[in-house]
Amino acid sequence: MRIGKRLTILCGLLVCWCAAGAGAAWGQARVFHVDASKVTGKIRSFQGVNGQPTPVMAGLPNLVEQYKDLHVNFVRTHDFMGPTELDSIFRDDDPLLKWLVPDNSQRHALVVAGNASIIFPDESADPEKPESYRFGPTDEVIRAIRASGAEVYYRVGRSFGVNRNPPKDFAKFASVAKHIAMHYNQGWANGFHEGIRYWEFWNEPELFWSGTAEQFYELYAQTSRALKSVDPTLKVGGDAKAFAMSPDAYRDGFLDYCAAKKLPLDFYSWHTYANGSDDPYDAFRIGEEIRKLLDAKGFAKAESILSEWNLSADFTEGEAKILRSARNAAFVGSALIYLQDSKIDQAEFYRGDAAWMGLFGLHREYFKPAYTFKAASRLLETPERLELSGSNTFGFAALSGRSTEGKTVQILISNYQIPVDFKPNNMIPPADVQALWHGIDFSKLPSLPTRQGITPNEPGYELSIDKLPWGSGEFTIKRYRISETEDLKLVEEKTGRGGNIKIANAMPVSTVELIVLQAR
Repeated sequence: MRIGKRLTILCGLLVCWCAAGAGAAWGQARVFHVDASKVTGKIRSFQGVNGQPTPVMAGLPNLVEQYKDLHVNFVRTHDFMGPTELDSIFRDDDPLLKWLVPDNSQRHALVVAGNASIIFPDESADPEKPESYRFGPTDEVIRAIRASGAEVYYRVGRSFGVNRNPPKDFAKFASVAKHIAMHYNQGWANGFHEGIRYWEFWNEPELFWSGTAEQFYELYAQTSRALKSVDPTLKVGGDAKAFAMSPDAYRDGFLDYCAAKKLPLDFYSWHTYANGSDDPYDAFRIGEEIRKLLDAKGFAKAESILSEWNLSADFTEGEAKILRSARNAAFVGSALIYLQDSKIDQAEFYRGDAAWMGLFGLHREYFKPAYTFKAASRLLETPERLELSGSNTFGFAALSGRSTEGKTVQILISNYQIPVDFKPNNMIPPADVQALWHGIDFSKLPSLPTRQGITPNEPGYELSIDKLPWGSGEFTIKRYRISETEDLKLVEEKTGRGGNIKIANAMPVSTVELIVLQAR
């Protein structure tokens, strides 16, 4: 009986191995190994996004349920185009706004709606009086974010394509920011008690601030202190730097000023897009540099927040196909896996909604990268991170987790290929935008050194999992795939038995898989 039972188990494992490996070519597979008995930590959530779940423009869908489905954990209030803005001014003829929204009628509608949604519309009004504020449009989006299950990451500043000039009265600007925090956290002016923790000052000052660096520092000083006066436990920081590798006035200079003046700086925020590299490991590498910099400047306790990231910063229609593709789904998958071991504390993808560069379509349809975020959200249901070997840092990456009760083990695998012959995709702004930015040549800005040794990825994987928590018990194996033709589709379902299993499959580049093992 014992011999027969062992043969049955062995045959079951062989069936799992052979059936799963039918499409894999030996010697042409990346080898992954998971020890399901070794917990190395907790799987971290990097499900943050920019873009509200309510429509940013007329004709776009409400996505509260979709944000819930992706387990979005933070929503950064940037580029809401009116709501959450303190003093923005929208104009039809703004060069940046024309570039972002080329259609005249659509842009005009956005301008009208944006100007009607600003929180403090009259710069001559008294910031101490509730009647000076127009909270309604912002209340609506804050409620929607909370209804989606996400936290609010409040960006204090202005949207893309609005005025870039310093406020006329810095003290008044700071007072308005203070009263916004009071409204949403302390109930001021018939407000709320939302407990908004993160307050980020400005966005990409290299591009969206026309004043001097000294003016920027002073506005931050007054605003950060005003916010801390509401509640000293609020996390206040900035400055959402566009070019994180540039040691300029808005990185080293800003940090030096904050240190010298002993200003609050609970976090430093920065952005990265892979236009110049196509490398999903960029955020990890930049995160290492930012962490070293913060520690050296005396901000060892300050968090490092990646408040914008994506494969490309190109929001024009010509790039949309790439951003919605399986290729970007795999880029996102690999980047999310690499973030697990990074020195980055929080990240917000740009962006989550159905506007430019968004994860969803006009009819709430999921684009390919949205399915990757959905797969990553499911991995959070098995939060005990397991020891896994075999990932590389060039795009073929994997992550494994186990449920707390030990009945489920999951593995996320992403096969992203950095093109061996990659050439940088530098955005070329229209002439009037270049004039605003004084002819910045993006290709000449400081950046990460290009990594060498890029070779084609293997076209498949061999995955072995040892010491499964259910021992000799029976379990199900489900394999879900994201590819050019599959949308987190269940492509295989079978059973296994025992504490060890091997799975092998062909897996071309631009593919993501979620493998779910569950005790029966």
